[in-house]
Amino acid sequence: MKPKLKAKLFIFSFLINAFIFLLGGLSLLEEGKNALAILQFITALFNLFMLLKKFSPKKRITLNYIILILNILVAASVAFDYYFMGKEKIKYLWFFAAIMYTVALIVQVRKQRISENKVS
Repeated sequence: MKPKLKAKLFIFSFLINAFIFLLGGLSLLEEGKNALAILQFITALFNLFMLLKKFSPKKRITLNYIILILNILVAASVAFDYYFMGKEKIKYLWFFAAIMYTVALIVQVRKQRISENKVS
């Protein structure tokens, strides 16, 4: 993949996550689910932090781990919220998203360990 395209996809993915979580948090506020809304707002904010260029590579890696963990928590909480509301199929999409974020976290941890072992 070309570096410019990869950089644009990187920016787009964090922007779209932030936007989705921000909108989700707003709708949760309207429903009175303040704790879930705050979780989504914090996750949206951390997704936007990743777009800042001021972080060192090591801090970016840590920030990426935090974002993936927050994304897992949001996706799982939304899935369970839909489950307890009795929604039919949408909950499966959010469970799938939580699983995929978990896979992404595992892949990132493994890649980081491999790159650290090569440097040592």
